[in-house]
Amino acid sequence: MKRIVSCILTVFLFFVVTSASLLITGYSKICIAADGLYTVTTADGIVLKMKRYRPTPDAPFREGAQPVLLFPGILCNMNEFLTHTPEERRDAYSSMKLTPPVADWAQDDPYIQKDPMRYYSIGHYLWIKGYDPWFANYRGTGRGEFKSSRRGDTGEDNLTTLDIWATQDAPACIDKVVEVTHKHPVIGGHSTGGLVSYVYLQGAYIDPDELDDGYERGYISHVKSDPLLAELRNSQIKGFIGIDPAGIPPLPEYINAPGFWLLMGFPVYLDFDRILEEIINPNLEGAGVMIVTVDMVFGMIHELARLDAIYGEYTQLFDLFPYLDCWYTQNMDPYVEDFIARYLLSSTYLRALSEYYNIGMYQSIREHWKNGAENKDIIVAGSPDPNDGYYYYDEHMYLMSVPSITVLSQSDSLVEAEEIIRDLMEAKQPHEYDEWHLIPNTAHVDIPMGLNAPVITFPLIGEWLDKVCAEHAGAEAEEDPDGTDTSTDSSAIFYKDSDEGLCFINTSRID
Repeated sequence: MKRIVSCILTVFLFFVVTSASLLITGYSKICIAADGLYTVTTADGIVLKMKRYRPTPDAPFREGAQPVLLFPGILCNMNEFLTHTPEERRDAYSSMKLTPPVADWAQDDPYIQKDPMRYYSIGHYLWIKGYDPWFANYRGTGRGEFKSSRRGDTGEDNLTTLDIWATQDAPACIDKVVEVTHKHPVIGGHSTGGLVSYVYLQGAYIDPDELDDGYERGYISHVKSDPLLAELRNSQIKGFIGIDPAGIPPLPEYINAPGFWLLMGFPVYLDFDRILEEIINPNLEGAGVMIVTVDMVFGMIHELARLDAIYGEYTQLFDLFPYLDCWYTQNMDPYVEDFIARYLLSSTYLRALSEYYNIGMYQSIREHWKNGAENKDIIVAGSPDPNDGYYYYDEHMYLMSVPSITVLSQSDSLVEAEEIIRDLMEAKQPHEYDEWHLIPNTAHVDIPMGLNAPVITFPLIGEWLDKVCAEHAGAEAEEDPDGTDTSTDSSAIFYKDSDEGLCFINTSRID
Protein backbone atom coordinates (compact mmCIF):
# COMPACT_ATOMS: atom_id res chain seq x y z
CA MET A 1 0.00 0.00 0.00
CA LYS A 2 2.81 2.40 0.86
CA ARG A 3 4.38 1.81 -2.54
CA ILE A 4 1.07 2.47 -4.32
CA VAL A 5 0.50 5.67 -2.34
CA SER A 6 4.07 6.80 -3.06
CA CYS A 7 3.67 6.12 -6.77
CA ILE A 8 0.37 8.05 -6.89
CA LEU A 9 2.00 10.91 -4.98
CA THR A 10 4.91 10.95 -7.40
CA VAL A 11 2.66 11.05 -10.46
CA PHE A 12 0.58 13.78 -8.82
CA LEU A 13 3.63 15.87 -7.98
CA PHE A 14 5.05 15.35 -11.48
CA PHE A 15 1.96 16.89 -13.00
CA VAL A 16 1.74 19.59 -10.31
CA VAL A 17 5.32 20.69 -10.98
CA THR A 18 4.78 20.49 -14.75
CA SER A 19 1.56 22.48 -14.48
CA ALA A 20 3.21 25.01 -12.20
CA SER A 21 5.99 25.39 -14.73
CA LEU A 22 3.43 26.06 -17.44
CA LEU A 23 1.49 28.52 -15.31
CA ILE A 24 4.61 30.59 -14.70
CA THR A 25 5.57 30.54 -18.33
CA GLY A 26 4.65 32.89 -21.15
CA TYR A 27 5.31 32.78 -24.86
CA SER A 28 6.13 35.15 -27.67
CA LYS A 29 5.98 34.23 -31.32
CA ILE A 30 9.18 36.16 -31.95
CA CYS A 31 11.58 34.62 -29.50
CA ILE A 32 14.85 35.45 -31.18
CA ALA A 33 15.38 37.27 -34.44
CA ALA A 34 15.75 35.09 -37.52
CA ASP A 35 19.25 36.45 -38.06
CA GLY A 36 21.70 33.54 -38.26
CA LEU A 37 19.01 31.00 -39.17
CA TYR A 38 20.22 27.83 -40.92
CA THR A 39 18.24 24.72 -41.82
CA VAL A 40 19.40 21.15 -42.25
CA THR A 41 17.52 17.98 -43.22
CA THR A 42 18.18 14.80 -41.27
CA ALA A 43 18.75 11.42 -42.88
CA ASP A 44 15.14 10.49 -42.07
CA GLY A 45 13.73 13.66 -43.64
CA ILE A 46 13.15 16.13 -40.76
CA VAL A 47 14.06 19.81 -41.20
CA LEU A 48 15.96 21.17 -38.20
CA LYS A 49 16.61 24.81 -37.33
CA MET A 50 20.00 26.10 -36.23
CA LYS A 51 21.39 29.49 -35.26
CA ARG A 52 24.82 30.93 -35.91
CA TYR A 53 25.28 33.58 -33.26
CA ARG A 54 26.15 37.22 -33.50
CA PRO A 55 24.67 39.82 -31.14
CA THR A 56 23.07 42.01 -33.83
CA PRO A 57 22.61 41.77 -37.61
CA ASP A 58 25.26 44.44 -38.13
CA ALA A 59 27.83 42.58 -36.02
CA PRO A 60 30.14 40.15 -37.83
CA PHE A 61 29.87 36.39 -37.72
CA ARG A 62 33.16 34.87 -36.60
CA GLU A 63 34.06 33.68 -40.09
CA GLY A 64 37.18 31.53 -40.04
CA ALA A 65 37.12 31.09 -36.26
CA GLN A 66 36.75 27.80 -34.40
CA PRO A 67 33.07 26.75 -34.41
CA VAL A 68 31.45 25.55 -31.19
CA LEU A 69 28.10 23.74 -31.51
CA LEU A 70 25.93 23.33 -28.40
CA PHE A 71 22.71 21.31 -28.03
CA PRO A 72 20.03 22.13 -25.41
CA GLY A 73 18.57 20.06 -22.62
CA ILE A 74 15.28 18.20 -22.80
CA LEU A 75 12.20 20.43 -22.35
CA CYS A 76 14.40 23.33 -23.47
CA ASN A 77 15.41 24.97 -26.71
CA MET A 78 18.50 26.85 -27.87
CA ASN A 79 17.39 29.97 -25.97
CA GLU A 80 19.05 28.63 -22.84
CA PHE A 81 22.34 29.69 -24.45
CA LEU A 82 20.99 32.97 -25.87
CA THR A 83 19.67 35.13 -23.04
CA HIS A 84 18.87 38.62 -24.33
CA THR A 85 16.09 41.19 -24.18
CA PRO A 86 13.42 40.45 -26.79
CA GLU A 87 11.92 43.59 -28.27
CA GLU A 88 8.55 42.94 -26.64
CA ARG A 89 10.21 42.74 -23.18
CA ARG A 90 12.33 45.86 -23.50
CA ASP A 91 10.22 47.89 -21.08
CA ALA A 92 9.91 44.99 -18.64
CA TYR A 93 13.70 44.48 -18.47
CA SER A 94 14.67 48.16 -18.61
CA SER A 95 15.60 48.31 -14.91
CA MET A 96 17.96 45.33 -15.02
CA LYS A 97 21.36 45.90 -13.37
CA LEU A 98 24.17 43.35 -13.26
CA THR A 99 25.01 41.84 -9.88
CA PRO A 100 28.62 42.61 -8.91
CA PRO A 101 31.31 41.55 -9.25
CA VAL A 102 30.96 41.77 -13.04
CA ALA A 103 33.34 39.48 -14.92
CA ASP A 104 36.33 41.19 -16.54
CA TRP A 105 35.45 39.92 -20.02
CA ALA A 106 32.11 41.77 -19.94
CA GLN A 107 32.94 45.13 -18.39
CA ASP A 108 33.69 47.05 -21.58
CA ASP A 109 31.43 45.18 -23.98
CA PRO A 110 29.03 47.62 -25.69
CA TYR A 111 26.44 44.90 -26.37
CA ILE A 112 26.17 44.04 -22.68
CA GLN A 113 26.07 47.72 -21.76
CA LYS A 114 23.10 48.08 -24.09
CA ASP A 115 21.47 44.79 -23.06
CA PRO A 116 22.62 43.35 -19.69
CA MET A 117 20.74 40.10 -20.40
CA ARG A 118 23.54 39.09 -22.80
CA TYR A 119 25.90 38.86 -19.82
CA TYR A 120 24.30 35.48 -18.99
CA SER A 121 24.52 34.11 -22.54
CA ILE A 122 27.29 31.61 -23.20
CA GLY A 123 26.67 32.26 -26.89
CA HIS A 124 27.64 35.90 -26.39
CA TYR A 125 30.61 34.96 -24.24
CA LEU A 126 31.96 32.62 -26.93
CA TRP A 127 31.44 35.28 -29.59
CA ILE A 128 33.35 37.86 -27.52
CA LYS A 129 36.15 35.30 -27.06
CA GLY A 130 36.46 35.07 -30.84
CA TYR A 131 34.81 31.67 -31.32
CA ASP A 132 32.04 30.91 -33.83
CA PRO A 133 29.01 29.83 -31.72
CA TRP A 134 26.30 27.60 -33.19
CA PHE A 135 23.13 26.23 -31.58
CA ALA A 136 20.54 23.67 -32.64
CA ASN A 137 16.95 22.70 -31.89
CA TYR A 138 15.97 19.02 -32.01
CA ARG A 139 12.99 17.90 -34.06
CA GLY A 140 9.73 19.14 -32.59
CA THR A 141 11.44 21.82 -30.47
CA GLY A 142 12.09 25.54 -30.76
CA ARG A 143 10.14 28.77 -31.05
CA GLY A 144 8.99 30.95 -33.93
CA GLU A 145 11.18 30.78 -37.01
CA PHE A 146 13.61 28.53 -35.14
CA LYS A 147 11.04 25.79 -34.58
CA SER A 148 12.33 22.51 -35.99
CA SER A 149 9.84 20.43 -37.93
CA ARG A 150 8.28 17.10 -37.08
CA ARG A 151 6.29 14.56 -39.04
CA GLY A 152 2.99 16.03 -37.93
CA ASP A 153 0.44 14.35 -35.73
CA THR A 154 1.49 10.88 -36.81
CA GLY A 155 2.15 7.81 -34.76
CA GLU A 156 5.68 7.38 -36.05
CA ASP A 157 6.61 10.94 -35.08
CA ASN A 158 5.46 10.39 -31.51
CA LEU A 159 7.81 7.42 -31.22
CA THR A 160 10.74 9.87 -31.01
CA THR A 161 13.23 9.12 -28.24
CA LEU A 162 16.61 10.41 -27.11
CA ASP A 163 18.05 7.80 -29.48
CA ILE A 164 16.52 9.60 -32.46
CA TRP A 165 17.80 13.00 -31.35
CA ALA A 166 21.27 11.50 -30.89
CA THR A 167 21.54 9.38 -34.04
CA GLN A 168 19.55 11.49 -36.51
CA ASP A 169 19.47 15.11 -35.35
CA ALA A 170 22.94 15.58 -33.86
CA PRO A 171 24.88 14.21 -36.88
CA ALA A 172 22.89 16.37 -39.31
CA CYS A 173 23.60 19.52 -37.29
CA ILE A 174 27.30 18.72 -36.93
CA ASP A 175 27.60 18.11 -40.67
CA LYS A 176 25.88 21.44 -41.34
CA VAL A 177 28.43 23.34 -39.26
CA VAL A 178 31.25 21.62 -41.16
CA GLU A 179 29.58 22.38 -44.49
CA VAL A 180 29.20 26.10 -43.74
CA THR A 181 32.43 26.82 -41.84
CA HIS A 182 34.78 24.30 -43.50
CA LYS A 183 36.01 23.47 -40.02
CA HIS A 184 35.32 20.67 -37.58
CA PRO A 185 33.64 21.88 -34.40
CA VAL A 186 33.85 21.47 -30.68
CA ILE A 187 30.48 19.96 -29.67
CA GLY A 188 28.52 19.54 -26.47
CA GLY A 189 25.64 21.00 -24.56
CA HIS A 190 23.57 21.13 -21.43
CA SER A 191 22.01 17.97 -19.97
CA THR A 192 20.56 16.05 -22.94
CA GLY A 193 22.79 18.17 -25.17
CA GLY A 194 25.76 16.50 -23.51
CA LEU A 195 24.20 13.05 -23.96
CA VAL A 196 23.52 13.40 -27.70
CA SER A 197 27.11 14.61 -28.15
CA TYR A 198 28.79 11.72 -26.39
CA VAL A 199 26.47 9.28 -28.17
CA TYR A 200 27.64 10.78 -31.47
CA LEU A 201 31.26 10.32 -30.42
CA GLN A 202 30.59 6.62 -29.71
CA GLY A 203 29.88 6.11 -33.41
CA ALA A 204 26.26 5.31 -32.58
CA TYR A 205 23.70 5.07 -35.39
CA ILE A 206 20.46 3.40 -36.42
CA ASP A 207 20.50 1.54 -39.73
CA PRO A 208 18.35 3.65 -42.10
CA ASP A 209 16.51 0.71 -43.64
CA GLU A 210 15.71 -0.69 -40.20
CA LEU A 211 14.61 2.76 -39.05
CA ASP A 212 12.17 3.15 -41.95
CA ASP A 213 10.82 -0.35 -41.41
CA GLY A 214 10.39 0.29 -37.71
CA TYR A 215 8.57 3.57 -38.30
CA GLU A 216 6.06 1.76 -40.48
CA ARG A 217 5.53 -0.97 -37.87
CA GLY A 218 5.32 1.30 -34.83
CA TYR A 219 8.71 1.09 -33.14
CA ILE A 220 12.25 2.48 -33.21
CA SER A 221 14.87 -0.04 -34.27
CA HIS A 222 17.91 -0.77 -32.13
CA VAL A 223 20.88 1.57 -31.82
CA LYS A 224 24.25 0.21 -32.93
CA SER A 225 27.77 1.57 -32.90
CA ASP A 226 30.75 1.14 -35.20
CA PRO A 227 34.26 1.54 -33.73
CA LEU A 228 35.51 2.76 -37.12
CA LEU A 229 32.82 5.43 -37.23
CA ALA A 230 33.65 6.39 -33.64
CA GLU A 231 37.33 6.72 -34.52
CA LEU A 232 36.51 8.86 -37.54
CA ARG A 233 34.18 11.15 -35.61
CA ASN A 234 36.61 11.58 -32.73
CA SER A 235 39.38 12.47 -35.18
CA GLN A 236 37.18 15.19 -36.66
CA ILE A 237 35.66 16.67 -33.50
CA LYS A 238 38.03 18.93 -31.59
CA GLY A 239 36.52 18.59 -28.15
CA PHE A 240 33.47 17.97 -25.95
CA ILE A 241 31.81 20.45 -23.57
CA GLY A 242 29.39 18.97 -21.04
CA ILE A 243 27.30 21.40 -18.99
CA ASP A 244 25.82 19.09 -16.34
CA PRO A 245 25.55 16.43 -19.07
CA ALA A 246 22.83 13.83 -18.66
CA GLY A 247 23.62 10.35 -17.42
CA ILE A 248 21.79 8.25 -14.82
CA PRO A 249 19.21 10.41 -13.04
CA PRO A 250 18.98 9.65 -9.31
CA LEU A 251 15.30 8.70 -9.28
CA PRO A 252 13.50 7.26 -6.24
CA GLU A 253 13.08 3.49 -6.38
CA TYR A 254 9.46 3.57 -5.23
CA ILE A 255 8.24 4.91 -8.59
CA ASN A 256 9.33 1.62 -10.17
CA ALA A 257 5.75 0.42 -10.59
CA PRO A 258 3.82 -1.12 -13.54
CA GLY A 259 1.35 1.75 -13.70
CA PHE A 260 4.12 4.28 -14.06
CA TRP A 261 5.85 2.19 -16.76
CA LEU A 262 2.53 2.07 -18.65
CA LEU A 263 2.13 5.84 -18.39
CA MET A 264 5.68 6.61 -19.48
CA GLY A 265 5.58 4.28 -22.47
CA PHE A 266 2.84 6.08 -24.38
CA PRO A 267 3.92 7.64 -27.72
CA VAL A 268 2.85 11.24 -27.13
CA TYR A 269 4.07 14.62 -28.35
CA LEU A 270 3.89 17.17 -25.54
CA ASP A 271 3.07 20.42 -27.32
CA PHE A 272 3.97 22.87 -24.57
CA ASP A 273 4.60 25.67 -27.06
CA ARG A 274 0.98 25.73 -28.20
CA ILE A 275 -0.28 25.68 -24.62
CA LEU A 276 1.97 28.60 -23.78
CA GLU A 277 0.97 30.63 -26.83
CA GLU A 278 -2.76 30.07 -26.74
CA ILE A 279 -3.51 29.76 -23.02
CA ILE A 280 -0.76 30.99 -20.73
CA ASN A 281 0.69 34.08 -22.37
CA PRO A 282 -2.60 35.97 -22.85
CA ASN A 283 -3.28 35.71 -19.11
CA LEU A 284 0.21 36.13 -17.61
CA GLU A 285 1.97 39.15 -19.00
CA GLY A 286 3.56 40.70 -15.92
CA ALA A 287 7.12 39.74 -15.04
CA GLY A 288 6.50 40.10 -11.31
CA VAL A 289 3.88 37.36 -11.12
CA MET A 290 6.11 34.89 -12.93
CA ILE A 291 9.20 35.66 -10.89
CA VAL A 292 7.35 35.39 -7.59
CA THR A 293 5.74 32.11 -8.64
CA VAL A 294 9.05 30.61 -9.77
CA ASP A 295 10.68 31.62 -6.50
CA MET A 296 7.79 30.25 -4.48
CA VAL A 297 7.56 26.86 -6.21
CA PHE A 298 11.26 26.06 -6.46
CA GLY A 299 12.08 27.77 -3.17
CA MET A 300 9.58 25.49 -1.43
CA ILE A 301 11.07 22.42 -3.13
CA HIS A 302 14.55 23.49 -2.03
CA GLU A 303 13.44 23.90 1.59
CA LEU A 304 11.71 20.52 1.61
CA ALA A 305 14.85 18.94 0.15
CA ARG A 306 16.85 20.57 2.95
CA LEU A 307 14.46 19.06 5.51
CA ASP A 308 15.01 15.65 3.95
CA ALA A 309 18.75 16.06 4.45
CA ILE A 310 18.11 16.76 8.13
CA TYR A 311 15.31 14.31 8.93
CA GLY A 312 15.61 11.75 6.13
CA GLU A 313 16.84 8.99 8.42
CA TYR A 314 13.72 9.35 10.56
CA THR A 315 10.97 9.83 7.96
CA GLN A 316 10.32 9.38 4.25
CA LEU A 317 7.96 12.34 4.20
CA PHE A 318 10.36 14.58 2.28
CA ASP A 319 12.36 12.00 0.31
CA LEU A 320 10.92 12.95 -3.09
CA PHE A 321 12.08 16.56 -2.98
CA PRO A 322 15.85 16.13 -3.40
CA TYR A 323 15.05 14.66 -6.83
CA LEU A 324 13.02 17.78 -7.74
CA ASP A 325 15.50 20.33 -6.36
CA CYS A 326 16.75 21.24 -9.83
CA TRP A 327 16.61 25.05 -9.87
CA TYR A 328 18.40 27.28 -7.38
CA THR A 329 16.51 30.53 -7.94
CA GLN A 330 18.82 32.29 -5.48
CA ASN A 331 21.51 31.78 -8.15
CA MET A 332 19.47 33.60 -10.78
CA ASP A 333 18.89 37.21 -11.76
CA PRO A 334 15.10 37.81 -11.56
CA TYR A 335 14.96 39.05 -15.14
CA VAL A 336 16.74 35.91 -16.32
CA GLU A 337 14.12 33.91 -14.40
CA ASP A 338 11.45 35.72 -16.39
CA PHE A 339 13.32 35.03 -19.64
CA ILE A 340 13.58 31.34 -18.78
CA ALA A 341 9.89 31.17 -17.92
CA ARG A 342 8.85 32.88 -21.14
CA TYR A 343 11.28 31.56 -23.72
CA LEU A 344 13.00 28.36 -22.61
CA LEU A 345 10.36 25.68 -22.03
CA SER A 346 9.83 23.77 -25.27
CA SER A 347 7.78 20.90 -26.59
CA THR A 348 9.11 17.38 -26.31
CA TYR A 349 8.18 13.71 -26.67
CA LEU A 350 7.03 11.63 -23.73
CA ARG A 351 9.23 8.73 -24.85
CA ALA A 352 12.27 11.00 -24.78
CA LEU A 353 11.44 11.86 -21.18
CA SER A 354 10.63 8.26 -20.29
CA GLU A 355 13.99 7.04 -21.55
CA TYR A 356 15.50 8.76 -18.51
CA TYR A 357 12.96 6.93 -16.35
CA ASN A 358 14.24 3.62 -17.72
CA ILE A 359 17.85 4.69 -17.20
CA GLY A 360 17.19 5.83 -13.63
CA MET A 361 15.24 2.75 -12.60
CA TYR A 362 17.94 0.32 -13.74
CA GLN A 363 21.00 2.54 -13.18
CA SER A 364 22.25 1.87 -16.69
CA ILE A 365 22.43 4.26 -19.65
CA ARG A 366 20.77 2.31 -22.42
CA GLU A 367 18.47 2.93 -25.37
CA HIS A 368 14.70 3.14 -24.90
CA TRP A 369 13.17 -0.07 -23.56
CA LYS A 370 10.61 -0.25 -26.39
CA ASN A 371 13.26 -0.17 -29.14
CA GLY A 372 13.32 -3.22 -31.39
CA ALA A 373 10.50 -5.25 -32.91
CA GLU A 374 10.63 -7.74 -30.03
CA ASN A 375 10.05 -4.97 -27.45
CA LYS A 376 7.44 -2.75 -29.08
CA ASP A 377 4.54 -4.12 -27.02
CA ILE A 378 6.19 -4.68 -23.64
CA ILE A 379 5.12 -2.45 -20.76
CA VAL A 380 7.79 -2.95 -18.10
CA ALA A 381 11.45 -2.97 -19.04
CA GLY A 382 13.52 -5.93 -17.98
CA SER A 383 16.61 -5.70 -15.82
CA PRO A 384 19.88 -5.11 -17.69
CA ASP A 385 21.27 -8.26 -19.26
CA PRO A 386 24.25 -8.65 -21.63
CA ASN A 387 22.05 -10.68 -23.97
CA ASP A 388 18.93 -8.51 -23.97
CA GLY A 389 19.71 -6.93 -27.35
CA TYR A 390 19.72 -3.33 -26.13
CA TYR A 391 22.50 -0.88 -26.86
CA TYR A 392 24.18 0.38 -23.67
CA TYR A 393 25.69 3.83 -23.97
CA ASP A 394 27.61 3.54 -20.71
CA GLU A 395 29.32 0.36 -21.92
CA HIS A 396 30.62 2.10 -25.06
CA MET A 397 31.98 5.28 -23.51
CA TYR A 398 35.49 3.97 -24.13
CA LEU A 399 34.97 4.80 -27.83
CA MET A 400 35.05 8.50 -26.98
CA SER A 401 38.56 9.97 -27.07
CA VAL A 402 38.33 13.73 -27.66
CA PRO A 403 39.52 16.18 -25.00
CA SER A 404 36.57 16.92 -22.73
CA ILE A 405 35.44 19.35 -20.08
CA THR A 406 32.40 18.95 -17.85
CA VAL A 407 31.03 21.54 -15.46
CA LEU A 408 28.77 19.95 -12.88
CA SER A 409 26.15 21.40 -10.54
CA GLN A 410 26.38 21.17 -6.78
CA SER A 411 22.84 19.82 -6.50
CA ASP A 412 22.58 16.15 -7.41
CA SER A 413 19.03 16.55 -8.68
CA LEU A 414 18.58 15.11 -12.21
CA VAL A 415 22.34 14.80 -12.71
CA GLU A 416 24.65 13.30 -10.09
CA ALA A 417 28.19 14.67 -10.32
CA GLU A 418 29.94 11.52 -9.11
CA GLU A 419 28.04 9.41 -11.63
CA ILE A 420 29.07 11.63 -14.55
CA ILE A 421 32.69 11.57 -13.45
CA ARG A 422 32.57 7.77 -13.19
CA ASP A 423 30.50 6.86 -16.25
CA LEU A 424 31.70 9.54 -18.63
CA MET A 425 34.94 11.25 -17.73
CA GLU A 426 36.71 8.24 -16.22
CA ALA A 427 35.18 5.78 -18.72
CA LYS A 428 36.23 7.57 -21.92
CA GLN A 429 39.72 7.27 -23.34
CA PRO A 430 41.81 9.65 -21.22
CA HIS A 431 43.20 12.82 -22.72
CA GLU A 432 45.68 15.22 -21.18
CA TYR A 433 43.14 18.05 -21.50
CA ASP A 434 40.27 16.23 -19.80
CA GLU A 435 38.93 18.14 -16.80
CA TRP A 436 35.82 18.46 -14.71
CA HIS A 437 34.64 21.07 -12.24
CA LEU A 438 31.93 21.24 -9.57
CA ILE A 439 30.36 24.71 -9.69
CA PRO A 440 29.30 25.88 -6.21
CA ASN A 441 25.75 26.99 -5.39
CA THR A 442 24.27 25.64 -8.63
CA ALA A 443 21.51 23.25 -9.64
CA HIS A 444 20.71 21.64 -12.96
CA VAL A 445 18.51 24.39 -14.45
CA ASP A 446 20.53 27.44 -13.41
CA ILE A 447 24.07 26.21 -14.12
CA PRO A 448 24.10 27.44 -17.78
CA MET A 449 22.93 31.00 -16.95
CA GLY A 450 23.03 31.53 -13.19
CA LEU A 451 24.63 34.46 -11.38
CA ASN A 452 27.96 32.65 -11.17
CA ALA A 453 28.00 31.39 -14.79
CA PRO A 454 29.71 34.49 -16.27
CA VAL A 455 32.18 34.64 -13.40
CA ILE A 456 33.08 30.96 -12.98
CA THR A 457 31.57 28.62 -15.58
CA PHE A 458 32.07 30.58 -18.79
CA PRO A 459 35.75 31.41 -18.08
CA LEU A 460 36.48 27.76 -17.22
CA ILE A 461 35.07 26.71 -20.59
CA GLY A 462 36.83 29.57 -22.37
CA GLU A 463 40.24 28.79 -20.88
CA TRP A 464 39.83 25.12 -21.77
CA LEU A 465 38.85 26.00 -25.34
CA ASP A 466 41.87 28.27 -25.70
CA LYS A 467 44.14 25.46 -24.57
CA VAL A 468 42.58 22.75 -26.74
CA CYS A 469 42.37 24.90 -29.85
CA ALA A 470 45.96 26.09 -29.47
CA GLU A 471 47.06 22.45 -29.33
CA HIS A 472 45.02 21.63 -32.45
CA ALA A 473 46.40 24.63 -34.31
CA GLY A 474 49.98 23.51 -33.68
CA ALA A 475 49.27 19.92 -34.71
CA GLU A 476 47.44 20.98 -37.86
CA ALA A 477 50.15 23.34 -38.98
CA GLU A 478 52.71 20.55 -38.60
CA GLU A 479 50.70 17.80 -40.31
CA ASP A 480 49.11 19.79 -43.13
CA PRO A 481 51.23 22.88 -43.77
CA ASP A 482 49.84 23.51 -47.26
CA GLY A 483 46.17 23.21 -46.25
CA THR A 484 45.50 20.18 -48.47
CA ASP A 485 42.04 18.69 -48.10
CA THR A 486 42.49 15.31 -46.44
CA SER A 487 39.15 15.19 -44.65
CA THR A 488 36.38 12.65 -45.08
CA ASP A 489 32.62 12.87 -44.76
CA SER A 490 31.75 11.79 -41.21
CA SER A 491 29.06 9.46 -42.56
CA ALA A 492 31.34 7.81 -45.12
CA ILE A 493 31.60 4.52 -43.24
CA PHE A 494 28.00 4.52 -42.05
CA TYR A 495 27.10 1.52 -44.18
CA LYS A 496 30.44 -0.24 -43.93
CA ASP A 497 31.08 -3.42 -42.04
CA SER A 498 34.80 -3.53 -42.49
CA ASP A 499 37.94 -4.50 -40.65
CA GLU A 500 39.95 -1.91 -42.52
CA GLY A 501 41.94 0.54 -40.45
CA LEU A 502 41.63 4.31 -40.64
CA CYS A 503 44.31 6.69 -41.80
CA PHE A 504 44.76 9.99 -40.04
CA ILE A 505 41.90 12.42 -40.67
CA ASN A 506 43.06 16.04 -40.71
CA THR A 507 40.77 18.37 -38.74
CA SER A 508 42.27 21.69 -39.77
CA ARG A 509 40.44 22.62 -42.96
CA ILE A 510 38.35 20.95 -45.62
CA ASP A 511 38.17 23.69 -48.20
